[in-house]
Amino acid sequence: MNVADACKVDALLRSADLKPAPEDRADLIVVVACSVRQSAVDRIYGKLKRWEDKKIIITGCVLPHDKRKLEQKVDLIFDIKDLDKLPNYLKKINKKLLSSSKFKIHNLKFRNKKEVFVPIMTGCDNFCSYCAVPYTRGREISRPEEEIICEVKKLVSAKVRKIVLLGQNVNNYRIKNYELRIKKNPFIELLKKLIKIPGDFKIGFLTSNPWNFPNELIKLIAKEPKLAKEIHLPVQSGDDKILRKMNRRYTSKQYLKLIKNLKLKIKNLYLSTDIIVGFPGETKKQFENTIALCKKAKFDKAYIAMYSPRPGTLAAKKYCDDVPQKEKKRRFEILDKLINKSSNG
Repeated sequence: MNVADACKVDALLRSADLKPAPEDRADLIVVVACSVRQSAVDRIYGKLKRWEDKKIIITGCVLPHDKRKLEQKVDLIFDIKDLDKLPNYLKKINKKLLSSSKFKIHNLKFRNKKEVFVPIMTGCDNFCSYCAVPYTRGREISRPEEEIICEVKKLVSAKVRKIVLLGQNVNNYRIKNYELRIKKNPFIELLKKLIKIPGDFKIGFLTSNPWNFPNELIKLIAKEPKLAKEIHLPVQSGDDKILRKMNRRYTSKQYLKLIKNLKLKIKNLYLSTDIIVGFPGETKKQFENTIALCKKAKFDKAYIAMYSPRPGTLAAKKYCDDVPQKEKKRRFEILDKLINKSSNG
């Protein structure tokens, strides 16, 4: 989602005749931030000293806690939802900015025409206890179906080979009152319309939640050549007690049952996941339950995070961050070796 946001920032700045430049020679740095993990916020602080002679704008996912700490150190912080106001923000920083064709910007992203991200919804209603997304991006809002179809058609016409639909819980895509009008799954109906667009392209999507992956969707992925056989399905933990504390709506047994069904019906499935190690109160035995689940699931890739409390979340308010950093790192390395290094040969 941050890459998709960065592409919007990039397009807007280029339309204002700002020129890209290497970081060390840029006059302006635009950071599309992520407060979901502390390590991502720490990287911004680490770079601020190197950017002392530059104008700095921060947008993206920024928690109020982080915003208060950063706003005195940068020229501007604004909500990504207010992106259309960026030209006015730039004028406030420097009135000559937009009239200068020599002004150089470094936007921390890259372009990739082989794969383009298309957000179909933003925000999240799940409120997993560790997650900052509902506090940075707000509640779930879906884009109109016609708007998405139009955007995908344009990308297909531009010879984009892969289009990835984005949402914090992409399977939850819906238009207000849509379900009341027809008794069909809005996300599946959207996919059916997109794959009918003529052209040589693939459609993927992320991120999905294990409690919202119906059999109809599995069957559609299995039979439709235009749907990528790649599923990203965050598990977060293999221990049921930890899953309940995380406010995840499934058990390890239910998750493994879904994985078995996916692998049974979708040939050559590429399966990735998210895992958090060192969640408050996670014992060595509970971590071993996660190892056991991973061995059974046989993931192709895992994005592993060491838990860090996010201000404002239930976990930060209710639980003590009691797993030592050294132990978190040990658990991280065990899973990384088990899943990522073994899957890479």
